[in-house]
Amino acid sequence: MEGYKVRYKNAKFFNERIELDGKSFSHCEFENCIIILEKGETDISGCSFKDCKLMLKGNAYTIGKIIKLFTGKSPLKVLDLQEPLFQNNRR
Repeated sequence: MEGYKVRYKNAKFFNERIELDGKSFSHCEFENCIIILEKGETDISGCSFKDCKLMLKGNAYTIGKIIKLFTGKSPLKVLDLQEPLFQNNRR
């Protein structure tokens, strides 16, 4: 978990657009969020995700496409929207 300037522990996120890169998340809860991953520079441990969507961009999207080539299917259902309309509403 070292090396990340932004760290969340036991945080709850609801109806938010969360960018994972450059942050660490420990025992956090995500509900109805759009989770964005581009570079994969993140640390996630003990977190739960309920009714969330994942948006892969950049390098993460490329890796997802490579996995699909090898397996014949997508590793997960990935959101293809560029700008979600969620506002930040912290619980």
